[in-house]
Amino acid sequence: MRLIVLGCILMACLTPGCVTTREELIEKKRHGAMEDWRSQGAAYRSSEGFQDARWGMRVEEVRELFPDGKMLNENAMRWKSTIADLPAVVTFAFLKGRFVAVDVFFPDAGNVRDAHLLIRRLLNRKFGTPVRDRDTADESQRRVGSYRSAADTVYVLGKLTESLTGVHQDQYAQQRIDVRAENDEAEARRQARAASKRFLLLSRWATVESDVKLRSVKTPGIDAVVIEYESARYAAELAAARQRTRELELQRMTKEL
Repeated sequence: MRLIVLGCILMACLTPGCVTTREELIEKKRHGAMEDWRSQGAAYRSSEGFQDARWGMRVEEVRELFPDGKMLNENAMRWKSTIADLPAVVTFAFLKGRFVAVDVFFPDAGNVRDAHLLIRRLLNRKFGTPVRDRDTADESQRRVGSYRSAADTVYVLGKLTESLTGVHQDQYAQQRIDVRAENDEAEARRQARAASKRFLLLSRWATVESDVKLRSVKTPGIDAVVIEYESARYAAELAAARQRTRELELQRMTKEL
């Protein structure tokens, strides 16, 4: 009887509804850790952050670690260095005097795609496999392939229908289908060519204490590679800060009208 029950439980957990993604597991662990983080209050110091700086450190503590850093205002410090053999501009972010986020911008990364792959490989060594990857140029190329496949499928389907039924297919109808498919394919190829000049690469890692995003963008006149680190402990505060910033920007623009 126990074996039957165990088998039923196992089968239930093999269903799609029982599958848990890595992101969901991390989110569950964060939820469990949040009470402990908050109970630590001002004493909270993460085991993660950026280099020797840890989430939750006071501004003074971070400045001691990076004495060459320059305070831009009470919420931000700028530090220039060389990271992964590339010149980098690092911006440390603080909320209520606590270290909560950091951006690492590479202004002279050379080939954007090569730089992204190099930095992604290094971040993999530190954080493991990304929970998400996106390449808009690759998506456009795959779209071309999908339209080609659709056109071929429609053509073969027409041939099979004709041979099985013995009824000669309406050639004009087939041509209309082919034209539509080829127009879609031509549009997809145009988008793929444009994507080779304009693309976004995005890789995202998540741990219990941090969110890390590697964004690389190429557009005419702009080549940008940036790593964004954010503290999971201060996620709600960061979201509120973003909302507040948007509101202040809208107020500023409204005054200009």
